[in-house]
Amino acid sequence: MIDTQGNLTILLGKRQMDTGERWTLRRLARLAEVPKDLVYRLDAGTARYVDLDALDRLCAVLACSPEAILTPNGGPAEEGA
Repeated sequence: MIDTQGNLTILLGKRQMDTGERWTLRRLARLAEVPKDLVYRLDAGTARYVDLDALDRLCAVLACSPEAILTPNGGPAEEGA
């Protein structure tokens, strides 16, 4: 399994802070044109694999890198932390 639990929720929260616009996981899936089940599994941390095209579309909509979605806690640990 891929440890992605909560990363999409975090990214959506950051987007809401920047734009003031609230998105749901369902809306993210619709805008990225990916199956909503994939988005829910990624956010729950239960995805076994990720289609690279779907990952690319999610990243384009969220304006993030794949690392932000696929890495535990949304990215690598900061140096000196």
